[in-house]
Amino acid sequence: MQYTSPIDIKLNFIKKNLLNTFAKIRKWVTDNPIKSIIIVGTLVRLVVAFLYQYITLYPDSEGYVELAKRILIFDFSGYEGQRSPGYPILLALSNISYSTTGALQFIIGIVTLIYFYKTCLSMRLDKKISFYLTIILSCYLPTIFFEVTILTETLTLLVIILIFYLFFRIRSGQSNQYIGLSILCGYLVLIKPFYIFLPVILFFILLNGSSFKYLLTRLSFILIIPLFVFLGWSYENKKNTGYFTSTTFYGFNLAQNCVNFAEKTTPEYATIGNIYAKYRDNRISDKEIAMTIWEAYPELKSETGLSFPDLSKRLYDYSIVTIKENPIAYLQQVFISWRDFWKTSLYWEYDKFAIPHANEILLYICYLERILLQLIKIAFIILIPYNIFRGIKQKKITPQLTISIIVFTASILQAFVTYGTNSRFSFPFEMLIVLSVILNVLDIRYKKLERSDIQFESE
Repeated sequence: MQYTSPIDIKLNFIKKNLLNTFAKIRKWVTDNPIKSIIIVGTLVRLVVAFLYQYITLYPDSEGYVELAKRILIFDFSGYEGQRSPGYPILLALSNISYSTTGALQFIIGIVTLIYFYKTCLSMRLDKKISFYLTIILSCYLPTIFFEVTILTETLTLLVIILIFYLFFRIRSGQSNQYIGLSILCGYLVLIKPFYIFLPVILFFILLNGSSFKYLLTRLSFILIIPLFVFLGWSYENKKNTGYFTSTTFYGFNLAQNCVNFAEKTTPEYATIGNIYAKYRDNRISDKEIAMTIWEAYPELKSETGLSFPDLSKRLYDYSIVTIKENPIAYLQQVFISWRDFWKTSLYWEYDKFAIPHANEILLYICYLERILLQLIKIAFIILIPYNIFRGIKQKKITPQLTISIIVFTASILQAFVTYGTNSRFSFPFEMLIVLSVILNVLDIRYKKLERSDIQFESE
């Protein structure tokens, strides 16, 4: 009989207890996926908050804060219409306290994870895969750093996930909340009018195979509220600025696409083109060329004597003429903007960390995460034609095809209207991009297994 020392007995006892404990934890996690997601999401955010202890502000933040102040006193008179009120409403709810806004955005981030998990389930994705995918995405640091930034991305991400959650439930017959879907689409447009295209695409996808009576009674709700919001805010801007537009940035945004051929314009706009080109050629090397129009703004305003809305209209007219003069150069710029859409983003202040050297560690983690996401985005682009071809062949609109159509449409539209920080346009779709690629991989794997089973049976 082999002798077992007391130490070995004690170690075996400890090992057995640990294994039992891990088994109980694993069972609890499996039985309580949403609680587990909340715990993991909260812990990661608390770690980031402890290490960073800072709320990041960017030039865009100022515009949201200004509109939030007007919302608090409910006075839009004289407002120049740069921003729409979707995100400033959140700032107003926090009484324009940056720390409170950051806390609210942490909560929004956790709610987003919960509904992303539910969205995965609504697509009939395996419960275990849905859970682990959500847990992995809950640790994606660039998303969390957006939550401590005064920008629209965190709120936009939540609303888009909620829209897709409701949409796929409606598509699968699990829900008929068309009004809820319309309200969410309307609020998304209120956050960023650019997204007015989204309810239109959802409308046509749901229209597929629907009767005319069904169209009038239910599907029409999807468009009514977003259009009302878009036109209503444009009318408010018309009252204040004289221009019926969702944002008075439109001229500046389009002019950004002209930066590389700014001076190649007609004599009527030569002054604008020359000033624009001067700042482009004299820019400091570490500044993005896309932001040149904002560096030139003070001189353009002084030279023209125009208000912001009037100068935006003038820049819009300049851009249209200049693009007509340089169609090839414009298309080249559009391609650059489209390419930049697929890049990843990291918005933080590297030197503002409260804990020394934490920035260095998190930088490497962020690099690794962004490289992995970049590879997934490349895979997504490659799979877009596959999803379209498969949808046409099978006459079926799959979740992958829906996501592909919407994200690809967003990439094209944003490329035509602006240049600069284009990757921010793709950020709210990144979780869905990952989900789409996972669905494709599982689908392709299932087909291979199915073919191998057929070959085995034939043998």
